[in-house]
Amino acid sequence: MPVAIAMLDKEMCYLATSGMWLQYWQLESDKIIGNQHSQLFPNLPDSWHQQAKKCLLGIIDQFDLEHLTTVPASNGLIQWVKWNVKSWHTDEGIIGGLIISTEKITPDKQLQQQLELTQLATDNAGDAIFWITIAGKICYTNKQGCNFLGYSESELLELRIHDIDLKLSVEVWQTHWREVKNQNYLRFESNFLTKKGNILPVEVNVNYLEFQGNEYQFAFVRNISQQNKINLHLREAKEQLQAVLNAVPGLVSWVDADLRYIGVNQHLANAYNLPIKTFINQEVGFLQTSPEFNDFVYEFFAKPDWNYAKEVKTNVRGNTRTYLIVAQKYYRDEVSLPSAVFVGLDITERLEMEASLRNSQEKFRQQAYQLEQTLQKLNSTTTQLIQRQKMSFLGQLITGIVHEVNNPINFISGNIVHAINDVKDLLYLVNIYQQNLPRLLPEIESEIEDIELDFIQEDLPKLLDSIMAGSERIGDVVTSLKQFSAVEEESIKTVDIHKGLESTLLILQHQFQGKGGCPDINLIKQYGSLPKVECYPGQLNQVLMHILTNAIDSLEEKHKDLVAKNISHQPFEPQILISTKAKDYSVEIAIYDNGHGMTKEISNRIFEPLFTTKHTEKNIGLGLSISQELIVEKHHGKLYCNSRFREGTEFIIEIPIKFGHSS
Repeated sequence: MPVAIAMLDKEMCYLATSGMWLQYWQLESDKIIGNQHSQLFPNLPDSWHQQAKKCLLGIIDQFDLEHLTTVPASNGLIQWVKWNVKSWHTDEGIIGGLIISTEKITPDKQLQQQLELTQLATDNAGDAIFWITIAGKICYTNKQGCNFLGYSESELLELRIHDIDLKLSVEVWQTHWREVKNQNYLRFESNFLTKKGNILPVEVNVNYLEFQGNEYQFAFVRNISQQNKINLHLREAKEQLQAVLNAVPGLVSWVDADLRYIGVNQHLANAYNLPIKTFINQEVGFLQTSPEFNDFVYEFFAKPDWNYAKEVKTNVRGNTRTYLIVAQKYYRDEVSLPSAVFVGLDITERLEMEASLRNSQEKFRQQAYQLEQTLQKLNSTTTQLIQRQKMSFLGQLITGIVHEVNNPINFISGNIVHAINDVKDLLYLVNIYQQNLPRLLPEIESEIEDIELDFIQEDLPKLLDSIMAGSERIGDVVTSLKQFSAVEEESIKTVDIHKGLESTLLILQHQFQGKGGCPDINLIKQYGSLPKVECYPGQLNQVLMHILTNAIDSLEEKHKDLVAKNISHQPFEPQILISTKAKDYSVEIAIYDNGHGMTKEISNRIFEPLFTTKHTEKNIGLGLSISQELIVEKHHGKLYCNSRFREGTEFIIEIPIKFGHSS
């Protein structure tokens, strides 16, 4: 038969071959008949054998497979071969074995197949691929390019790179082309615009190519939005971890297997009055102040144990302190040696206290029974006596202050009225002089100009009115002090909410002026028509003061952050909006600022006592918790917050119009 064909039994042993088979594979008949197929062709792929088993079992009738095959008697000659395998049957219809034929693939056909495979791989690549002409026209894209931009292939081939790459505008394209051409390769990040108008962050790897006299850019584009999210989460996690470790009330350090610092927390850096970065990559012991700690580190890394604890003495700013050092090993990655974290807690005072307690323990034991009896007798009355004594002393003190302040203020307020009338008379007299004596002596005219008589005539009444207002304000303070000195709780009053707002804003007026380069805060008032409200006005003003102060702080912090990040193209206009309105049985006061805003996690905790996101020296975290107590428990109202991170925060106060009613 003029075909390379062979017949095998069910054990894959040769029964017969054609002359073309022997010639094709350079074999002799007596060396092949009876031998197994796998002995002659040991390098066939597993897929070939799996398909052959399916033919022998009758699952499939035949199969074709193209493969690089080693010629048995050629000392390693390899060529492309097309295999065709089918089963043959006995007269009873039972599968008796396989019939195999082979066909040599010509070089041209082999090249064609390689090109087709290359094209298939390109079309189905995981990254988007673009061919771009010197004019910026897209002349080829694969399926992935269409998929993540949302265009069909024909739509994309009508576009230019300027239409989808937000950074490669027409103006910068030629500069970009020359850069790629000079370097032959360029990697950069950009933003691609999809058909739906979404912006995708991408990584672009572009090559310069010449083909048949034409120039092209061959670009691989990968969507890195998920990678950016992961990087952001990692950065946030690292910052949160550093914040947590900085909050640990002890000295924390990370040491690598080569006995160099990986990092330290803020407490450790502060203990030696050095910045954190000073420690990075320094050898343990570079400060030469803590030899016991150094020995402990060396000892721990030499041990097979994964955790260890020991008391050591160290010198901190010239003082010897005792620390309990707890060490734990961990792997930074799968290939490196273990690193370790060391946490040191200052137990100096505790040890001194324990020693003192041990020395006096027997003495305390002897006195314990007597003290217990005495404390039981005093316990029931001590608190009452102390409280009465404090309030009595405070009342006497305030009464004395009120008495001392009241006399001079009564003198001022009683005489300022007469002073105002006298000044008006004098100014009237001066006016009559000016009208009846229009021509004055040069000396008088000169003096009038020097003292700016016109300004004095206009300003002096205002000045006296201001003094009068000040004395009245002091009088109000004295009245409040009188009430307090009587040890009476602030009484419920029917008040105008807007007046309370205005008085609070007056106190905070100076804080609305820009400081440190921050623009002035724009205050917007949208007051509705409100009825008089029964409340504790002082307590309500205290709540307004807390909320407005928080809003001002948030605006200043946002301005500082924008300046620090050099975001000059986003001008910041700080703003506080105060709005009021009446509801069925209550009034609502809303205070909004366009400051930092808060995450959901933070906004859920702002009313907790002692919780604060500010520096503790500026705020101890009691303002909002006190405000909620005053509104909810004292006024039976509501206080809640709506906030969006990086956009702003709104606090809403609701209090009943009639005291004691639920809002």
